[in-house]
Amino acid sequence: MYHTPERSQGEIAALLRRAEAQGDRAARAQAHLLLAGCALYTGDLPAVLTQISHCLPLARELGDPQTEARALNGLGLGHDRLGQYDQALEAFLHSLRITQDTGDRMGSFRALNNLASLYTDTGNTTQALAFHRQALEIAEALRSPVMLASSMTHLIAIRDQMHRSEEVLTLAAEHLDVIRESGPPRWTSTVQECVSRALLRQDRPEEALRVALDDLNANRARQDLEAVCRQGVTAARALLRLNRPDEAEPLLRESLRISREARTRPQEALALEALAELFEQQGLHAQALSVAREHFDLERQMHAREVDARSQLLTAEIRLELLNREAEIERLRNVELAQANRALQETQQVLLHRATHDPLTGVANRAHFHQVTHDTLGSLECGQQAALIFIDLDRFKQVNDTFGHPAGDNLLQQVARRLGESVRGTDLVGRMGGDEFTVLLSRVTAREDVTLVAQKLADALARPFTLGGQRVNITASVGCAVAPADGTDAGALQQHADLAMYRVKRSGGNQVLHFEAQMGEPGERQQLERDLRGACERGEMRLHYQGRHDLCGRRLAGFEALVRWEHPTRGLVPPGQFIPLAEDSRAILNIGEWVLRESCAQAAAWDFEPRGLCMSVNVSPLQFELPDFVQTVRSVLEHTGLNARHLILEVTESLVMHDLERAQTHVRDLKALGVQIAIDDFGTGYSSLSMLQALPFDQLKIDRSFTNALTGPRGPRVTALMTAMIQLAQTLDMTVTVEGIETEEQRRILAGLGCDHAQGFLLSRPLPPTQAAELIPDATPAPS
Repeated sequence: MYHTPERSQGEIAALLRRAEAQGDRAARAQAHLLLAGCALYTGDLPAVLTQISHCLPLARELGDPQTEARALNGLGLGHDRLGQYDQALEAFLHSLRITQDTGDRMGSFRALNNLASLYTDTGNTTQALAFHRQALEIAEALRSPVMLASSMTHLIAIRDQMHRSEEVLTLAAEHLDVIRESGPPRWTSTVQECVSRALLRQDRPEEALRVALDDLNANRARQDLEAVCRQGVTAARALLRLNRPDEAEPLLRESLRISREARTRPQEALALEALAELFEQQGLHAQALSVAREHFDLERQMHAREVDARSQLLTAEIRLELLNREAEIERLRNVELAQANRALQETQQVLLHRATHDPLTGVANRAHFHQVTHDTLGSLECGQQAALIFIDLDRFKQVNDTFGHPAGDNLLQQVARRLGESVRGTDLVGRMGGDEFTVLLSRVTAREDVTLVAQKLADALARPFTLGGQRVNITASVGCAVAPADGTDAGALQQHADLAMYRVKRSGGNQVLHFEAQMGEPGERQQLERDLRGACERGEMRLHYQGRHDLCGRRLAGFEALVRWEHPTRGLVPPGQFIPLAEDSRAILNIGEWVLRESCAQAAAWDFEPRGLCMSVNVSPLQFELPDFVQTVRSVLEHTGLNARHLILEVTESLVMHDLERAQTHVRDLKALGVQIAIDDFGTGYSSLSMLQALPFDQLKIDRSFTNALTGPRGPRVTALMTAMIQLAQTLDMTVTVEGIETEEQRRILAGLGCDHAQGFLLSRPLPPTQAAELIPDATPAPS
């Protein structure tokens, strides 16, 4: 029936009129129940409640508990969709009691499934899983394909909300055929939505896009606008990952329109967040900022609604618990009455804690933390200050990939414990989700006090953790904001602390930083661009050198020159921050030539020729496009006296493919000088066999992303890919260097694959010249 609910409504309405004419109350009750189901599938929620209000009295008059239980389920679904969670909970629990009392296992299954959905929607996945397990036991006992399909759809949705991507994909692969055959199309769509999101979280955008578009077309054919909206956002996110923003934009605008017309706030928030990302990718920073602010305002409203939803559920649970206790009290004597009251108080405390705290770590959840921050700021008197510290764990994803999600959960629990032990009893620790934590300092006297506390928290997290008997080291990016100077409301204060944290994250993490007014504003970028001009002439640029080693014997094979900017007031500016600015402003031309000249001079000073060492220098796309680039290299070699055989110029795949004809000319002329050419970050760009055939590269550098994935869940697949790349390079007489080696296990695996050279923290970090010289056997110390 629910495959075509609109057509069914007319037929059922005709049956209802006939039953009314004949005085058939049982048929009338069934007709009202079916009409409520149709209304639910078409989204007409007022009609759902109206039809149930007609059905329930008839079922009770007839003494038909099965119909009454189904009607109560429908009533609960209507209240759930309308956000009336307390009434929904009461209806579902009432239905469950009736079905359990009458032995109606199918009815119990429906009620348990709906309770699982209710708690999933309100973020309590622990309680949702408890109800789901009971429902699944019934489905398996009855061997019902429809019930199993329903149960597995719910389980996949719960796992998706918990971001358990691998479990989502495994469950979908095992059960999608049964769900498709036995359930309505919406169940299939729900699973496909979860699958596409899981693929996206696993950084598999092409597969995610294929699944999302297939489901999107099916949803459009069924005119299921709510599903179109959700899947449209997922498809757009996949397109953004694939750097196809122009295709993503119409999908996002359609999803935004549908969500606003339907007033589905969560979908509107997701669409706005993705649209801001799209504008950022397109370089439309003003529009991105405007949409991001709109998204932030909507998120704040949704958080308030989340608090209200949890409060409704809490109120309903307490009210139901009270009713149960009152019934028990009537049967008890005075002593039993006191015991029941005590038990009730304990239950209320447990329920209150559940509504306000994160189930994994036990610290305050997002909604409760936001509310306490709001109350604290509202109570500040003149001259009083409070502070918010935003903490994001660095490289937490590597912990999950290396040790698994249970170990990651264990780490989060240990982090929460250390944070709680490091602050006062009057302060509040919260978890925002994922690996993000916040700390509210209810009263502070000075900005310096906040810095001391933030550093204390960072130091606490820097101590080794133990996971499964192994010691694990992590660091944290920490941002601070002080009220009222940095914000007078909870949303602004948290946003500013988040901005400061993000600045630390972009700088490489493992720092504490206070919010400053210019953060995130265009003025700061302009100031950095101005400061960048002439930085070489002012002597602010520095070169660090990272060793490149023989993978088996660890013998030094050479260095890669890496530029650093020592800003006179900002300190060390990370390359990821100033290199894009240098590219945009063309300051990279002066910087690039300076790096080439300085690194060649250093190689000559270190007497590379008798030691058989080479100096690797990265080449900017703007440098490589210059017609006289080869002449510049020749001039630098002549001026510094470095033999060309000991210079390696590293170019990226995208640089080469941008102008293949110019690349062929430059590479040919450079090799005529004796310079070696390396293709950098291989495997991340536009590489093809035709490019490797057209350009006679000497070296191939495999990107660190492959190294990082070697020991993760995709290890066997990555190993196969790297084996193919290494064999291809060696067939073409190219030396292979692998980047990003940080563990002995990675080194051992890559040595077994036949890699020639390696770079990474396991072998050598980027070092200033005086320290780098110590790696060279019998080297003359570098000039200070």
